Amino acid sequence: MAFGSCRPLGRSRLGLRDRPITRRIDLLLALEWESATPAGTVRHRDHLFAGSVDAERDGLPSALKEKLAIASVGQTVSIDVGIADLLGAASGGAIEIATSAFRGRYADGAPVALRRGRFYPASHFENTPGSQTGFLRCSGVNGEQLLLDSRHPLADYALTLSATVIGKLDEAPPAGATDWGAALSAGPGMQACANGQPTDFIDDSAYLRQDPAPDMAFYAPPRITAHLDRKAQQIVGKFYRDHLPAEGRVLDLMSSFHSNLLAEQRLECLVGLGLNGAELEANQRLAAAVVSDLNAGQSIPFGDDTFAAAICTVSIDYLTDPIRTLRDVGRVLRPGAPFAVTFSNRWFPPKVTRLWTELHPFEQIALVVQYFEQSGGFAEIETASFRGYPRPMDDPNYLYSTEADPIFAVVGYATGT
Repeated sequence: MAFGSCRPLGRSRLGLRDRPITRRIDLLLALEWESATPAGTVRHRDHLFAGSVDAERDGLPSALKEKLAIASVGQTVSIDVGIADLLGAASGGAIEIATSAFRGRYADGAPVALRRGRFYPASHFENTPGSQTGFLRCSGVNGEQLLLDSRHPLADYALTLSATVIGKLDEAPPAGATDWGAALSAGPGMQACANGQPTDFIDDSAYLRQDPAPDMAFYAPPRITAHLDRKAQQIVGKFYRDHLPAEGRVLDLMSSFHSNLLAEQRLECLVGLGLNGAELEANQRLAAAVVSDLNAGQSIPFGDDTFAAAICTVSIDYLTDPIRTLRDVGRVLRPGAPFAVTFSNRWFPPKVTRLWTELHPFEQIALVVQYFEQSGGFAEIETASFRGYPRPMDDPNYLYSTEADPIFAVVGYATGT
């Protein structure tokens, strides 16, 4: 053997490749921004788990990469950006086309009615330029002409981009590079009003359901099962931990056998309101429970200013009169008390409202924000989203998707009015 021909091991992986080892990192990316509504300002924070990031080659703003190069595990770095910094360039603008160019159809073949402020897949429009998101926003209908906005929905907003270093790995990067800026910005922005005006969501069929029968019959058999995977449950639990007070009574609205609180979360008293007594009895976090059908017009059976906080987990999409219900939640909360609503992309098809199934998840956030505002009893509204986390491998749906259930959240604070 000619020893003089050996390559230095320090520049190879097991001496097999002549290249330096590349350090990869796991990041939690987040966009922070604010939008205006007729009721005030809404604060948004959208998160994306970015695993095994190659900080040299992957798509991230260069200013962020410079900070990540010297960041340690647990550290968060941030920069101010615009959407062009995340996508490389901003594109799109106002489009005017004939209304006949829209070919959107519901699942049953009926034509989709265009509504101002809503987003529709670009593929539903004939001979129309695409967009950076694959969706076009309806700006309005003027007779036979349709006004669209093809810009990215974050185009008008000042953004703060942050990255928290979760862990570091010493291994070679995979082939190709990942555009994390594009992944993070795919969806955020849709939860904001267009030009400060609320989206036109509601029509006469918005709250129709496949099964219009009373809910008590459908929910009579107990379902002792988790409605989110374990990672998603943990995310919901952390969100509640960050927003719930440690003292006072907390209302778990539309509760079942699992309140999705962290094991270490300590509350003075958790009271459940749901549709199935057996499920509520199986929930060991509840100190008390009551069976009540909110969709039957029943009021929340508690007095004014009873609770220091309220939560509602993966259930807001079943309410057929959500504004009335949120107005009642505001009544039973003390002034300044938070109401935190979380949801994902799962539901019971017979009982979910029609409108909910037609919306992009970030439009669903916008709809829930409207519920808070139109109820008249909440202020200081915030939204959050959490996407991209790995799903536990032993989850029953792992073969369907290796990503954990996405979590979307809205929280508002009772005004006492």
